[in-house]
This record gives sequence, structure tokens and C-alpha cells, in this order.
Amino acid sequence: ILLLAILAPFVAPYNPGRINPSDRLQPPGSKYLFGTDRFGRDIFSRVLYGARLSLLTGASIALFSATLGVLVGAVSAYFPTVGSILMRGTDALMAFPEIIMALALMAITGGGSLFNVIIALGVVYAPRMARTAYGLSLRLREFTYIEAARAIGIGHFRILLRHLIPNLLSPVIVQSTFTCALAILGAAALDFLGVGVPPDIPSWGTMVSEGRTYITIAPWVIVFPGLAVVLLVLALNLLGDSLRDALDPRLRKLA
Repeated sequence: ILLLAILAPFVAPYNPGRINPSDRLQPPGSKYLFGTDRFGRDIFSRVLYGARLSLLTGASIALFSATLGVLVGAVSAYFPTVGSILMRGTDALMAFPEIIMALALMAITGGGSLFNVIIALGVVYAPRMARTAYGLSLRLREFTYIEAARAIGIGHFRILLRHLIPNLLSPVIVQSTFTCALAILGAAALDFLGVGVPPDIPSWGTMVSEGRTYITIAPWVIVFPGLAVVLLVLALNLLGDSLRDALDPRLRKLA
């Protein structure tokens, strides 16, 4: 999927925004592999370009949420007084349904752009990452090498950056893979509801939203972008499981 997304300009047979009213709602065939939509646009080309957007969105949200979550979680564990406040705020954010919170943040930021989608969903998924980093940091801060660093007078900031946070990378990378999958679903949901990226940008969620009107007479309009979402999310979850097995030394020992 990643390779097809990168090579989309060379693989796609048509411009994803090319409108051809005479070929509207054409079924899949030799001319149009996945058929066409209500404007006569080639669905196969739009699915390929939609993969680029989905992967970029998912990776950006995962990176944003991981960075914010790890900082909050590590600082909260290392400084219990500050942590009690930050973790209560994290719990409050996790109490909101994710899609409702994302819609609220999109309304606050103005919506209608990829940047706002990344910020909104990044804030939504950051508490989950913060909880993961917090639990691991509570255990790591009691390790001997952390106590030794304190004993010889190393500053708190350096201990966090040099000794605590680097040891969170393996579980954070695994969790980020799952977050990327969730972010792709969340972004598709926002696009489906019409508050995500602009409709002129090929997006799987927008394609499903536009195709629901024609699901009885032209089901391919909604089937192919829907399958693309399912396959990409499944692939990322399988990747996350594989990374967890590869990065966990206990699982490697059992294998």
C-alpha cells in the first residue's frame, strides 16, 4: 500500500480530479478498473491518491500524539506533584467519546484542512499515549541507573532526555503503529461527516460519503474506498503485532 501510494502519479491511469460526465457511474471494467463516480472520475486513481493522504495523516497524527503523550507521561511520572494534575486532565480527556471530541476540536480550530485534522485527532489520541508512557515511566524511575544518575547530581531535565524517555521508545513505537491505524479511521470518519479535508482532495472518507447515495445502483463507488480503509487498518495492526513481538525481549526469548 505504501509503495502504491508513493508511485500513485505513475500508477494511476487518470488524473484523480478529472471530470468526465459522459462516463459517470461506469461499472468496473477494462477502461475504469474500479469504475467511476457521479462525476465520471476514475475511482481507482482516487483510491491511490487517497492512500497517500491516509498514510500521511495517520503517520502525522501518530507522531504528534506520541510526542505529546510521551512528554506528558514521562514528566508526570518523574514529578509526582505535577503528574497528579496532568494525569487527572488526561483522564478527563479520555472520558469524552473520541469522535465527539474530534468534532469539537475541529469546530474550535475552524476545520476544513489537513493541519486541523492532525491537531484535532492528535490531541484526541495523545491521552492514550500519555497513559502508556506514564505507566512505563513509573516503573523505570525506580531502576538503579536512574537512582545512580540522581546520586551523582545529574539534572532532572538530562535524566528525562538521556535515561528515561529513550527507554520508552520500543513500546511507544508499537503503540504508535496502532494509533496510526486508529487515526486513519478517525480521519476517514471526519471526512465522511464533511468536516475533514476539503472535498476536492481525494479522500477515502469523502468517497464513501459521496457514494452512499448511489449504493443501490452503483455499489462500487463505496465498496472500493471502504475496502481500502479496511486493508490499510488491518495491515497496520498486523505490523504493530509484529513490531511488538520483535521489540519485546521476553517474547524473543520465548520464540
